Amino acid sequence: MKLNSKILLLLLVSFSFMNMFPENDSNINYTQVFFHWNQIPDTEQYILYIIDLNNNEQTTINSLKNSILITDLLNWNSNYNWYICGIMYDNEQICSEAYSLNINPLPDYFPNNIIVHEKNQALMQDGLTMMDIESLKFSTALNNNGYPIWFIDKDNFEERFTYTDFLNNGNIIGFGAGKGYEINLDGYIIFETNDGNNIHHDFNKTNQGTYFFISATIENHYCPDECNPLLPDEIPWQGDTFKEVDKYGNELWSWNTFDNISLSEYNPYYVETYTGSMNMDWTHSNAVFYDKNSSSVFISIRNLSRISKINYESKELIWNMGEANFMDVTYFNENHNFSQQHSAKVLENGNILFFDNHRYLEPELSRCIEIKYNELNFTSEIVWEFVLPSDLFTGSRGDCNRLKNGNTIITAGRTGNIVEVTPNNEIVWHIEVSNLNSEVSHTMYRSNRFTNLYPIAFSIQIDQLHANTNNNHVIPTNGQININIHNSGWSEETYTYELINNSEQVIVNDNFIMQPFLDYIFNIDVSIISSGTYSLYI
Repeated sequence: MKLNSKILLLLLVSFSFMNMFPENDSNINYTQVFFHWNQIPDTEQYILYIIDLNNNEQTTINSLKNSILITDLLNWNSNYNWYICGIMYDNEQICSEAYSLNINPLPDYFPNNIIVHEKNQALMQDGLTMMDIESLKFSTALNNNGYPIWFIDKDNFEERFTYTDFLNNGNIIGFGAGKGYEINLDGYIIFETNDGNNIHHDFNKTNQGTYFFISATIENHYCPDECNPLLPDEIPWQGDTFKEVDKYGNELWSWNTFDNISLSEYNPYYVETYTGSMNMDWTHSNAVFYDKNSSSVFISIRNLSRISKINYESKELIWNMGEANFMDVTYFNENHNFSQQHSAKVLENGNILFFDNHRYLEPELSRCIEIKYNELNFTSEIVWEFVLPSDLFTGSRGDCNRLKNGNTIITAGRTGNIVEVTPNNEIVWHIEVSNLNSEVSHTMYRSNRFTNLYPIAFSIQIDQLHANTNNNHVIPTNGQININIHNSGWSEETYTYELINNSEQVIVNDNFIMQPFLDYIFNIDVSIISSGTYSLYI
């Protein structure tokens, strides 16, 4: 954020109503809106006016800050006008022009039967649940009552947009039609992968700003003994390459299953059922997770019922965990009896959390499990698990995520159901997404819970900002300018500020950590700086 300011004894900032957000004539696909505007000099408080043009009802909200986060007032398929009035110290008012805000209707393909089967407000994690509706090829966010708050229009993408993560910078990560994307809340593409990567199942972003994904890779190899004798001696095997790219799409790291896994390690079922019409589905990987603490990459290979840990620097395999019958070398003695698993990830405590589909095992009961391991002596144990009811068994898809309050949110992929459970395995929230008059459930890959749509949401006010006929100016107090950051965001982030003169020279710079929902005040020493016009960047 940039503020142009003049220092009258120091700094002048050119403030006007030109910077009001949302911008005029905005068309949006969400009902939570962060209103913010430039500070008005000599203002004691503000009034936000919102007029619903559908019924002409007006809502007024008073605020001492130049920003307001609205979470439960605005509706789908509605048109609004809004404007700001500043109340001056002498009670005089100065008001902006009216801005138009249009909230689009929900698309025709949006599910029309969303049922909340369980909601324990006292024990559940409050917030929004973001999810992909894979069978409908789009993604959405629902509140705890099952009411839609945001959706991404699938028509803006080639074929579909499958959500994978909501980032602390407020952007959404996902994939569709072989490409990975980072988009903003409005669906505008911030980053997309290059053509030809054949991305499937997972696409995520690290804290270092790089992207990991799974790329389908096909090579011709021998037809194993279980092959139909009518098939040729050589058939196409479909494996995977796990890749990392930078923000420009340049490849930084890769690990190919054909280079690192013996062709003797395969699941006979996928050879026996191979007909020759497509590729023999050797690996069918579905998750890649970079763990900075151990400098390792964890991958989930579904068709081998295997989770592997790889040294990031050397690319050497550290261990495999899973079905021993599909391994040449067994690392762990314990058999945790999982099969066709999804969404493997590392928790803050170093344990592994994943969804065990438990397909082709008896009984077929899906579950979410957390495993603690020791790779010095290759021991492991299940320290927590939740077994889903039999009617929520899902042979494919599925996800588990640990929430801030210690609960776990579980996506029962094929069934259209999501549950939240406590560490003691009490179901405290359960939602089902379907369509009326349809016997087919909606399928989902994953879901997670977030506070709201705004991890970053702040505005800036400067003490002693005044106006006269010529300009707006700041009068320092004891050689200091006091800056107030009004924070409505839920992510902990590091912010940098710079004070720059007209020659583009940095006069002062520093950084600070913004805590969730807490305002921040800092001072800039300008006692040895000449009066003039400066820019403040945050």
